[in-house]
Amino acid sequence: MEPLAHTLAGACLAESGLKRLSPLASSTLLIAANIPDVDGACYLHGADAAFAFRRGWTHGVLAMALLPLALTAAMLAFDRLLAQRNADRPRARPRVLLALSFVGVLSHPFLDWLNNYGIRLLMPFSDRWFYGDTLFIVDPWLWLILGGAVMLAWTTHTRGIVTAAVLGLGTTAGVMAAPMVADWARAAWVAGLVIWALARARIGEPRRPAIAIAALLLAGSYIALMYAGSRLAERQVRRLAETRGWNAEQVSAMPVPAEPLRRSVIVVSPDRYLFVPVSWTRGPEAGIEPTVFERGARDPAVDAALGAPFVQGVRRWLRFPSYEVTPLRDGGTRVIIRDARFAIGNRPGFGVIAIVDVDAALVPRPGPDLTD
Repeated sequence: MEPLAHTLAGACLAESGLKRLSPLASSTLLIAANIPDVDGACYLHGADAAFAFRRGWTHGVLAMALLPLALTAAMLAFDRLLAQRNADRPRARPRVLLALSFVGVLSHPFLDWLNNYGIRLLMPFSDRWFYGDTLFIVDPWLWLILGGAVMLAWTTHTRGIVTAAVLGLGTTAGVMAAPMVADWARAAWVAGLVIWALARARIGEPRRPAIAIAALLLAGSYIALMYAGSRLAERQVRRLAETRGWNAEQVSAMPVPAEPLRRSVIVVSPDRYLFVPVSWTRGPEAGIEPTVFERGARDPAVDAALGAPFVQGVRRWLRFPSYEVTPLRDGGTRVIIRDARFAIGNRPGFGVIAIVDVDAALVPRPGPDLTD
Protein backbone atom coordinates (compact mmCIF):
# COMPACT_ATOMS: atom_id res chain seq x y z
CA MET A 1 0.00 0.00 0.00
CA GLU A 2 1.01 3.65 -0.22
CA PRO A 3 2.56 5.54 2.73
CA LEU A 4 -0.69 7.08 4.01
CA ALA A 5 -2.29 3.66 4.57
CA HIS A 6 0.78 2.44 6.46
CA THR A 7 0.86 5.61 8.55
CA LEU A 8 -2.83 5.39 9.42
CA ALA A 9 -2.42 1.73 10.38
CA GLY A 10 0.39 2.61 12.78
CA ALA A 11 -1.52 5.59 14.16
CA CYS A 12 -4.72 3.59 14.67
CA LEU A 13 -2.77 0.91 16.53
CA ALA A 14 -1.37 3.64 18.77
CA GLU A 15 -4.77 5.19 19.43
CA SER A 16 -6.25 1.81 20.33
CA GLY A 17 -4.52 2.15 23.68
CA LEU A 18 -1.02 0.96 22.81
CA LYS A 19 0.39 4.49 23.07
CA ARG A 20 -0.31 4.40 26.80
CA LEU A 21 2.06 1.49 27.39
CA SER A 22 5.27 3.53 27.22
CA PRO A 23 6.67 6.93 26.36
CA LEU A 24 7.57 7.07 22.64
CA ALA A 25 5.06 4.28 21.90
CA SER A 26 3.16 6.33 19.31
CA SER A 27 6.31 7.45 17.53
CA THR A 28 7.62 3.88 17.53
CA LEU A 29 4.45 2.52 15.92
CA LEU A 30 4.32 5.27 13.28
CA ILE A 31 7.96 4.77 12.30
CA ALA A 32 7.74 0.97 12.43
CA ALA A 33 4.71 0.94 10.15
CA ASN A 34 6.71 2.78 7.47
CA ILE A 35 10.33 1.75 8.00
CA PRO A 36 10.42 -1.12 5.46
CA ASP A 37 9.92 1.51 2.75
CA VAL A 38 13.44 2.75 3.42
CA ASP A 39 14.22 0.85 0.22
CA GLY A 40 12.51 3.71 -1.65
CA ALA A 41 15.95 5.33 -1.65
CA CYS A 42 16.91 2.94 -4.45
CA TYR A 43 14.96 5.19 -6.85
CA LEU A 44 17.92 7.56 -6.58
CA HIS A 45 19.97 4.94 -8.42
CA GLY A 46 17.55 4.57 -11.32
CA ALA A 47 14.36 2.78 -12.26
CA ASP A 48 15.90 -0.66 -12.74
CA ALA A 49 17.48 -0.52 -9.28
CA ALA A 50 14.03 0.30 -7.92
CA PHE A 51 12.50 -2.72 -9.64
CA ALA A 52 15.36 -4.89 -8.32
CA PHE A 53 15.19 -3.85 -4.67
CA ARG A 54 11.72 -2.48 -3.92
CA ARG A 55 9.63 -4.75 -1.69
CA GLY A 56 12.54 -7.12 -1.37
CA TRP A 57 15.28 -7.07 1.27
CA THR A 58 13.55 -4.61 3.60
CA HIS A 59 10.21 -6.43 3.28
CA GLY A 60 11.43 -10.01 3.74
CA VAL A 61 11.63 -12.32 6.72
CA LEU A 62 15.16 -11.31 7.71
CA ALA A 63 14.24 -7.63 7.78
CA MET A 64 11.13 -8.43 9.81
CA ALA A 65 13.46 -9.80 12.49
CA LEU A 66 16.18 -7.12 12.32
CA LEU A 67 14.28 -3.87 11.67
CA PRO A 68 12.38 -3.96 14.99
CA LEU A 69 15.66 -4.47 16.86
CA ALA A 70 17.30 -1.56 15.05
CA LEU A 71 14.31 0.70 15.57
CA THR A 72 14.09 -0.15 19.27
CA ALA A 73 17.78 0.66 19.73
CA ALA A 74 17.29 4.00 17.96
CA MET A 75 14.23 4.89 20.04
CA LEU A 76 16.00 4.02 23.29
CA ALA A 77 18.96 6.17 22.27
CA PHE A 78 16.53 9.01 21.60
CA ASP A 79 14.90 8.39 24.98
CA ARG A 80 18.30 8.73 26.67
CA LEU A 81 18.86 12.02 24.87
CA LEU A 82 15.51 13.33 26.08
CA ALA A 83 16.31 12.18 29.62
CA GLN A 84 19.51 14.23 29.57
CA ARG A 85 17.45 17.33 28.84
CA ASN A 86 14.69 16.50 31.32
CA ALA A 87 15.63 14.15 34.15
CA ASP A 88 12.06 14.08 35.47
CA ARG A 89 10.62 12.79 32.21
CA PRO A 90 9.24 9.18 32.36
CA ARG A 91 11.60 6.75 30.64
CA ALA A 92 10.61 4.49 27.76
CA ARG A 93 10.11 0.79 28.48
CA PRO A 94 12.50 -1.22 26.25
CA ARG A 95 10.44 -4.42 26.10
CA VAL A 96 7.29 -2.51 25.24
CA LEU A 97 9.02 -0.56 22.47
CA LEU A 98 10.46 -3.78 21.09
CA ALA A 99 7.03 -5.43 21.02
CA LEU A 100 5.46 -2.38 19.39
CA SER A 101 8.28 -2.25 16.84
CA PHE A 102 7.50 -5.81 15.81
CA VAL A 103 3.78 -5.06 15.58
CA GLY A 104 4.31 -1.96 13.45
CA VAL A 105 6.93 -3.50 11.17
CA LEU A 106 4.87 -6.65 10.57
CA SER A 107 1.84 -4.55 9.62
CA HIS A 108 3.79 -3.22 6.65
CA PRO A 109 4.38 -6.40 4.60
CA PHE A 110 0.86 -7.55 5.40
CA LEU A 111 -0.63 -4.43 3.83
CA ASP A 112 1.79 -4.55 0.90
CA TRP A 113 0.93 -8.18 0.20
CA LEU A 114 -2.73 -7.22 -0.25
CA ASN A 115 -2.30 -5.51 -3.64
CA ASN A 116 -1.26 -6.75 -7.05
CA TYR A 117 2.18 -5.11 -7.06
CA GLY A 118 3.48 -7.93 -4.94
CA ILE A 119 6.07 -8.48 -2.23
CA ARG A 120 9.04 -10.81 -1.79
CA LEU A 121 8.28 -12.13 1.68
CA LEU A 122 11.13 -14.65 1.76
CA MET A 123 13.98 -12.30 0.90
CA PRO A 124 16.91 -12.65 1.04
CA PHE A 125 16.47 -16.43 0.90
CA SER A 126 14.11 -16.46 -2.09
CA ASP A 127 13.28 -13.92 -4.80
CA ARG A 128 9.74 -15.27 -5.17
CA TRP A 129 6.92 -12.72 -5.39
CA PHE A 130 3.66 -13.09 -3.47
CA TYR A 131 0.43 -11.36 -4.51
CA GLY A 132 -2.72 -10.95 -2.43
CA ASP A 133 -4.74 -9.30 -5.24
CA THR A 134 -7.11 -8.06 -2.54
CA LEU A 135 -6.93 -4.25 -2.40
CA PHE A 136 -5.95 -1.67 -4.99
CA ILE A 137 -2.66 -0.05 -4.02
CA VAL A 138 -4.58 3.12 -3.06
CA ASP A 139 -7.74 2.23 -1.15
CA PRO A 140 -9.87 5.18 0.04
CA TRP A 141 -12.10 2.93 2.16
CA LEU A 142 -9.10 1.86 4.23
CA TRP A 143 -8.24 5.55 4.60
CA LEU A 144 -11.80 6.29 5.72
CA ILE A 145 -11.99 3.46 8.27
CA LEU A 146 -8.57 3.91 9.88
CA GLY A 147 -8.22 7.64 9.27
CA GLY A 148 -11.58 8.44 10.78
CA ALA A 149 -10.67 6.75 14.06
CA VAL A 150 -7.26 8.45 14.12
CA MET A 151 -8.71 11.88 13.43
CA LEU A 152 -11.33 11.29 16.12
CA ALA A 153 -8.52 10.81 18.62
CA TRP A 154 -6.28 13.59 17.32
CA THR A 155 -8.87 16.38 17.25
CA THR A 156 -8.71 16.90 20.99
CA HIS A 157 -6.04 19.58 20.49
CA THR A 158 -5.31 22.33 18.00
CA ARG A 159 -2.39 20.61 16.27
CA GLY A 160 -4.48 17.49 15.80
CA ILE A 161 -7.37 19.49 14.37
CA VAL A 162 -5.05 21.11 11.83
CA THR A 163 -3.57 17.72 10.91
CA ALA A 164 -7.04 16.21 10.53
CA ALA A 165 -8.15 19.10 8.35
CA VAL A 166 -5.13 18.84 6.08
CA LEU A 167 -5.45 15.06 5.69
CA GLY A 168 -9.22 15.25 5.24
CA LEU A 169 -9.03 17.94 2.57
CA GLY A 170 -6.10 16.26 0.80
CA THR A 171 -7.66 12.82 0.63
CA THR A 172 -11.04 14.26 -0.33
CA ALA A 173 -9.46 16.23 -3.15
CA GLY A 174 -7.77 13.05 -4.37
CA VAL A 175 -10.99 11.03 -4.29
CA MET A 176 -13.01 13.75 -5.99
CA ALA A 177 -10.45 14.48 -8.69
CA ALA A 178 -9.53 10.90 -9.62
CA PRO A 179 -11.29 10.10 -12.94
CA MET A 180 -11.53 6.36 -12.15
CA VAL A 181 -13.60 6.94 -9.01
CA ALA A 182 -17.33 6.39 -9.63
CA ASP A 183 -19.92 9.00 -8.61
CA TRP A 184 -21.44 6.66 -6.03
CA ALA A 185 -18.00 6.23 -4.43
CA ARG A 186 -17.55 10.00 -4.16
CA ALA A 187 -20.95 10.27 -2.49
CA ALA A 188 -20.10 7.41 -0.12
CA TRP A 189 -16.82 9.10 0.77
CA VAL A 190 -18.57 12.34 1.71
CA ALA A 191 -21.16 10.39 3.72
CA GLY A 192 -18.35 8.65 5.61
CA LEU A 193 -16.74 11.98 6.48
CA VAL A 194 -20.07 13.26 7.76
CA ILE A 195 -20.46 10.16 9.97
CA TRP A 196 -17.02 10.67 11.49
CA ALA A 197 -17.75 14.38 12.06
CA LEU A 198 -20.94 13.48 13.91
CA ALA A 199 -19.04 10.88 15.91
CA ARG A 200 -16.56 13.51 17.06
CA ALA A 201 -19.42 15.62 18.39
CA ARG A 202 -21.06 12.74 20.24
CA ILE A 203 -18.25 10.44 21.43
CA GLY A 204 -16.25 11.51 24.43
CA GLU A 205 -12.48 11.18 24.70
CA PRO A 206 -12.52 8.16 27.09
CA ARG A 207 -14.34 6.06 24.47
CA ARG A 208 -12.04 6.89 21.58
CA PRO A 209 -9.55 4.01 22.12
CA ALA A 210 -12.51 1.62 21.84
CA ILE A 211 -13.44 3.34 18.55
CA ALA A 212 -9.89 2.80 17.28
CA ILE A 213 -10.08 -0.89 18.19
CA ALA A 214 -13.43 -1.12 16.40
CA ALA A 215 -11.89 0.56 13.35
CA LEU A 216 -9.05 -1.97 13.28
CA LEU A 217 -11.56 -4.82 13.50
CA LEU A 218 -13.68 -3.24 10.77
CA ALA A 219 -10.61 -2.80 8.56
CA GLY A 220 -9.72 -6.45 9.11
CA SER A 221 -13.25 -7.53 8.20
CA TYR A 222 -13.17 -5.35 5.09
CA ILE A 223 -9.85 -6.87 4.02
CA ALA A 224 -11.15 -10.40 4.61
CA LEU A 225 -14.26 -9.66 2.54
CA MET A 226 -12.18 -8.18 -0.27
CA TYR A 227 -9.89 -11.21 -0.24
CA ALA A 228 -12.89 -13.54 -0.48
CA GLY A 229 -14.31 -11.41 -3.30
CA SER A 230 -11.13 -11.76 -5.35
CA ARG A 231 -11.03 -15.52 -4.91
CA LEU A 232 -14.72 -15.78 -5.83
CA ALA A 233 -14.19 -13.65 -8.95
CA GLU A 234 -11.33 -15.94 -9.99
CA ARG A 235 -13.52 -19.02 -9.63
CA GLN A 236 -16.30 -17.35 -11.62
CA VAL A 237 -13.94 -16.51 -14.48
CA ARG A 238 -12.38 -20.00 -14.45
CA ARG A 239 -15.87 -21.40 -15.05
CA LEU A 240 -16.38 -18.84 -17.83
CA ALA A 241 -13.05 -19.83 -19.40
CA GLU A 242 -14.10 -23.49 -19.40
CA THR A 243 -17.44 -22.58 -21.00
CA ARG A 244 -15.82 -20.43 -23.70
CA GLY A 245 -12.99 -22.87 -24.38
CA TRP A 246 -10.21 -20.49 -23.37
CA ASN A 247 -6.90 -22.16 -22.61
CA ALA A 248 -6.42 -20.64 -19.14
CA GLU A 249 -2.95 -21.16 -17.70
CA GLN A 250 -3.66 -18.79 -14.82
CA VAL A 251 -6.50 -16.60 -13.54
CA SER A 252 -5.87 -13.60 -11.29
CA ALA A 253 -8.32 -11.00 -10.01
CA MET A 254 -7.07 -7.41 -10.12
CA PRO A 255 -8.74 -4.97 -7.66
CA VAL A 256 -10.43 -1.91 -9.18
CA PRO A 257 -9.84 1.57 -7.67
CA ALA A 258 -12.51 2.56 -5.11
CA GLU A 259 -14.97 -0.14 -6.23
CA PRO A 260 -14.92 -3.05 -3.76
CA LEU A 261 -17.45 -5.17 -5.66
CA ARG A 262 -15.62 -5.08 -8.99
CA ARG A 263 -12.57 -6.93 -10.29
CA SER A 264 -10.69 -6.95 -13.57
CA VAL A 265 -9.79 -10.62 -13.89
CA ILE A 266 -6.79 -11.57 -16.03
CA VAL A 267 -6.95 -14.89 -17.86
CA VAL A 268 -3.47 -15.94 -18.98
CA SER A 269 -3.46 -18.00 -22.16
CA PRO A 270 -0.42 -19.16 -24.15
CA ASP A 271 -0.38 -16.16 -26.50
CA ARG A 272 -2.52 -13.44 -24.92
CA TYR A 273 -4.11 -12.00 -21.82
CA LEU A 274 -7.88 -11.77 -21.54
CA PHE A 275 -9.27 -9.11 -19.20
CA VAL A 276 -12.77 -9.91 -17.91
CA PRO A 277 -14.64 -7.27 -15.86
CA VAL A 278 -16.54 -8.93 -13.02
CA SER A 279 -18.84 -7.89 -10.21
CA TRP A 280 -18.09 -10.74 -7.83
CA THR A 281 -21.53 -10.46 -6.23
CA ARG A 282 -23.13 -11.32 -9.60
CA GLY A 283 -20.40 -12.92 -11.69
CA PRO A 284 -19.50 -12.08 -15.31
CA GLU A 285 -22.32 -10.61 -17.37
CA ALA A 286 -23.93 -12.87 -19.95
CA GLY A 287 -22.31 -12.50 -23.36
CA ILE A 288 -19.48 -10.35 -22.04
CA GLU A 289 -16.42 -10.11 -24.29
CA PRO A 290 -12.98 -9.77 -22.74
CA THR A 291 -10.42 -7.14 -23.61
CA VAL A 292 -7.53 -8.88 -25.37
CA PHE A 293 -3.89 -7.94 -24.80
CA GLU A 294 -1.22 -9.81 -26.76
CA ARG A 295 1.68 -11.38 -24.90
CA GLY A 296 4.09 -11.26 -27.81
CA ALA A 297 6.53 -13.97 -28.85
CA ARG A 298 9.80 -14.66 -27.03
CA ASP A 299 12.00 -14.38 -30.12
CA PRO A 300 15.80 -13.91 -30.07
CA ALA A 301 15.51 -10.11 -29.99
CA VAL A 302 13.32 -10.30 -26.89
CA ASP A 303 15.73 -12.72 -25.21
CA ALA A 304 18.61 -10.37 -26.00
CA ALA A 305 16.71 -7.39 -24.59
CA LEU A 306 15.88 -9.28 -21.40
CA GLY A 307 19.55 -10.18 -21.05
CA ALA A 308 20.60 -6.52 -20.96
CA PRO A 309 22.27 -5.71 -17.63
CA PHE A 310 20.22 -2.55 -17.20
CA VAL A 311 16.84 -4.38 -17.14
CA GLN A 312 17.59 -7.22 -14.75
CA GLY A 313 15.47 -5.61 -12.05
CA VAL A 314 12.61 -5.29 -14.52
CA ARG A 315 13.02 -8.91 -15.58
CA ARG A 316 12.65 -10.19 -12.01
CA TRP A 317 9.71 -7.88 -11.30
CA LEU A 318 7.53 -8.74 -14.33
CA ARG A 319 4.41 -10.74 -13.53
CA PHE A 320 2.41 -10.66 -16.78
CA PRO A 321 5.04 -9.72 -19.37
CA SER A 322 4.21 -8.59 -22.88
CA TYR A 323 6.70 -7.87 -25.66
CA GLU A 324 6.37 -5.72 -28.77
CA VAL A 325 9.13 -6.01 -31.37
CA THR A 326 9.68 -3.27 -33.97
CA PRO A 327 12.42 -3.29 -36.67
CA LEU A 328 14.71 -0.25 -36.76
CA ARG A 329 16.09 1.37 -39.93
CA ASP A 330 19.68 0.47 -39.09
CA GLY A 331 18.87 -3.26 -38.97
CA GLY A 332 18.44 -3.39 -35.23
CA THR A 333 15.29 -4.08 -33.23
CA ARG A 334 13.35 -2.17 -30.61
CA VAL A 335 11.78 -4.26 -27.85
CA ILE A 336 9.05 -2.67 -25.77
CA ILE A 337 8.51 -4.49 -22.48
CA ARG A 338 5.17 -4.12 -20.73
CA ASP A 339 3.41 -5.64 -17.76
CA ALA A 340 -0.23 -6.38 -18.50
CA ARG A 341 -1.24 -5.52 -14.92
CA PHE A 342 -0.92 -1.85 -15.83
CA ALA A 343 -1.58 -1.85 -19.57
CA ILE A 344 -5.39 -1.97 -19.47
CA GLY A 345 -7.60 0.78 -18.11
CA ASN A 346 -4.80 3.34 -17.85
CA ARG A 347 -3.51 6.07 -20.11
CA PRO A 348 -1.71 4.92 -23.30
CA GLY A 349 1.84 3.85 -22.59
CA PHE A 350 1.35 3.47 -18.82
CA GLY A 351 2.09 -0.24 -18.93
CA VAL A 352 5.45 0.26 -20.67
CA ILE A 353 8.17 -0.78 -18.25
CA ALA A 354 11.26 -0.66 -20.45
CA ILE A 355 12.34 0.01 -24.03
CA VAL A 356 15.50 -1.76 -25.18
CA ASP A 357 17.16 -1.44 -28.57
CA VAL A 358 19.33 -4.30 -29.80
CA ASP A 359 21.58 -4.15 -32.85
CA ALA A 360 21.68 -6.57 -35.77
CA ALA A 361 24.02 -8.83 -33.79
CA LEU A 362 21.44 -8.92 -30.94
CA VAL A 363 23.63 -6.88 -28.62
CA PRO A 364 21.65 -4.52 -26.36
CA ARG A 365 22.51 -0.88 -26.70
CA PRO A 366 23.15 1.20 -23.57
CA GLY A 367 20.77 3.85 -22.34
CA PRO A 368 17.33 2.19 -22.16
CA ASP A 369 14.24 4.33 -22.00
CA LEU A 370 12.54 3.28 -18.77
CA THR A 371 9.06 4.69 -18.22
CA ASP A 372 6.38 4.49 -15.52
